[in-house]
Amino acid sequence: MNGTQTVQGGEIHPPAVVKLLQIGRRKFQRLLGDTGQGFDNLRWDTRSLQKETVSGLPRYLRFSCLQSQEALPSAYVEIVKCWMLLQYATSVRTLWHALQAAKCLWASLQQGQKESFAWSSLSEAVLNEFEVWLAARYHPTTVHHRLSLIIKLGSFLAARNICRPLYYVIQTSSPRAVAKLTLAGQEADKEKLPTPRALQALADLYQQQAREPADRLLLAATAILVVTGLRLTELLTLPEDCEVREMHQGQEVYGLRYYKEKTRGREKMLAVRWLTPLQAELAEEAIGEIRQLTARARERASVLEAHPERVPIPGYEPDGRVDSPTLADIVGLKSWRSIRNHPWIELPSQREHGETRYHYRIRDVETFLLRFRHTPLWVIDRGDNSQQLLSETLLIMPRNFLDSRTNPQWLLVEPIKAGHLQRFLATGQGVKSIFERLDIREADGSPCRLTSHQFRHWLNDLADKGGMPVDDISRWMGRESWQETEAYRHATPDERLAWVRQGIRDGRIQGMVSAAFFELPLAERDSFLEGQVQAVHFTPMGLCVHDFAIEPCPYHLNCVRGCPDYLRTKGSPMERRRLLQVQADTEKALTYARQYAADHQVETAVAWVTHHEKTLAGIEAALAVDEQGDEPNGKLVKPEQGANHGQEM
Repeated sequence: MNGTQTVQGGEIHPPAVVKLLQIGRRKFQRLLGDTGQGFDNLRWDTRSLQKETVSGLPRYLRFSCLQSQEALPSAYVEIVKCWMLLQYATSVRTLWHALQAAKCLWASLQQGQKESFAWSSLSEAVLNEFEVWLAARYHPTTVHHRLSLIIKLGSFLAARNICRPLYYVIQTSSPRAVAKLTLAGQEADKEKLPTPRALQALADLYQQQAREPADRLLLAATAILVVTGLRLTELLTLPEDCEVREMHQGQEVYGLRYYKEKTRGREKMLAVRWLTPLQAELAEEAIGEIRQLTARARERASVLEAHPERVPIPGYEPDGRVDSPTLADIVGLKSWRSIRNHPWIELPSQREHGETRYHYRIRDVETFLLRFRHTPLWVIDRGDNSQQLLSETLLIMPRNFLDSRTNPQWLLVEPIKAGHLQRFLATGQGVKSIFERLDIREADGSPCRLTSHQFRHWLNDLADKGGMPVDDISRWMGRESWQETEAYRHATPDERLAWVRQGIRDGRIQGMVSAAFFELPLAERDSFLEGQVQAVHFTPMGLCVHDFAIEPCPYHLNCVRGCPDYLRTKGSPMERRRLLQVQADTEKALTYARQYAADHQVETAVAWVTHHEKTLAGIEAALAVDEQGDEPNGKLVKPEQGANHGQEM
């Protein structure tokens, strides 16, 4: 981190910083150089980095202070820009989050009167002050996320010899990590699922109640979400020819071809979501209705793509002239008087001698309409120098199609965007949802509301409760790792209790209770199970089925020391992290205990050593559950321990 200082852009930089800035500026030129922007600009236009045009991603990144328009100091923000470009340039959303974290860090430094901060001085003390600053202002989830990003920035800089390596443990607990261990967290978890009333109302709307074309289009799109569990962007970028039919074991199978939202690298990958016969029936019906509603818009999109320099008006030559009423009819205005209002009043008009009405040249109208045309004329950049055009996309519509206050403008075509569907399902930005418009309410009187992602949680939940292995759910949902599915498992303690009882009945869970169960006559087994297994307790290391109403925990909450009521969730990353943490702490304690026993030769020290050894053996058995090949991930498994790992008498 030391060495000859170099002057660059009026700032004095160490060689490591100069090298990073050179790399970062070259990366900027590759990504944004063709847009006419500069690396040092206060604002970056990110539209050229966006790979799809439907999700409502931020268009601009503004490198100003958190609570003002004042620019961040150049020596500070240059490093942030390089980090963002080199680490997160494939995701505009992550770029935005990284910038917000950097803005928060600067605000924290200003409060600590460190305006002269240099990145070489980034330390654990700075991170600790930053965490305290965040915790006083944001939800724990935001604290954890933004602090994690700055820790990654520290690792990025340490790898380039700009600051020293940092060893910082976040003190704020991530709510997601502990939510399922608390009653409040379990209640909050339910909010990720749609209510039965909202689902039933949605079904009624789709089948019979809603008749307006705009409502039908959004309901059909929502129906695809319900039966497929696609992410919203994956739905909105579906190609028009998305249906796939193949023969499998003598039967036709049906699926939808879609672009995976989460992929590594810059290329968008096509995948297929295969559906059951019932799902396929519903999806085919919805897609058929969407094609019927969007056929005219798709034809018009082809015309726009063939003439990107203007908006052709069918039936008229560019040099032709039309009066105000005709123009209003052509462009879809409710009244010709609207032409007198903004923005139409800016359209050039003519009134020759002797004429009583203003006239408009078609060429001028076509040019004027360009300002309203969706740009670009594609929906997704595949990352291989090709795009999926508007005409090739399933969910498109004429401009203003969803606005009941105006007429659709069929000359202009745009994709359905995330905000359209979000406001359709839940009131927002002054637009009433379909539930509020039709006065459809929950039992407590509040309007029904849904989010697009609730359907993904709901399908995961159905599959989980239906017994589908976590690995299979993860593959079907298009996830790269089964660990991501953990956030979508919403089984309640009562439901997990039922699973444990059924696992004992099926012989999949072994232990003292299971052994006693199979020793009983068939007529007595269920009564025994109902009485013996009455509760399931969530712990950071797994599940416990011990009934504390009968007796306190005989293992003093040390589940891994041979407790017969302890069950591991095979493949659970949260449980594994906790076990590894306890293992590391116990190994340190064992080393100390052995040293103490050797130095002092006392019986209590020997018992201390034995205690830690049995705990470590139990942890090894619990970790070994993940390596068992006979059970899929997500199943509850009793760790197999030797006889010497049992309860002390």
